[in-house]
Amino acid sequence: MHVKSTLYGWLIIIGCYLVGEFFVLVTDLPLPGALIGLLLLLSGLLLRQRPAVTVGRGAQPLLTHMSVLFVPAVIGVGLFWAEVSENALGIALALVATTIVALGFTAWFAQRLMKAKRPN
Repeated sequence: MHVKSTLYGWLIIIGCYLVGEFFVLVTDLPLPGALIGLLLLLSGLLLRQRPAVTVGRGAQPLLTHMSVLFVPAVIGVGLFWAEVSENALGIALALVATTIVALGFTAWFAQRLMKAKRPN
């Protein structure tokens, strides 16, 4: 039974990804299709307002082997080390700034969610 649920969850994830890619292709948005698909999946999960066990089971194999997904990025840094070292200060500042913004937004959003779920 878990195999069917895992496969169904994986199909939901892949379906959202493909719909996002198609949407970007049709509308010519300057955003990655994967991001649109992720936002679509997030919207569906938020509208559902309960844990999606099937999506969790479908995502588990991907999360288990997530470190493998970073190999191309690490190889890219190695191949373009000259460009990376020339722009090291800008890269470092961008990483710090975006990390601060992302953590701040996540904290703000989490507080809003907790206030909304708190009984009066």
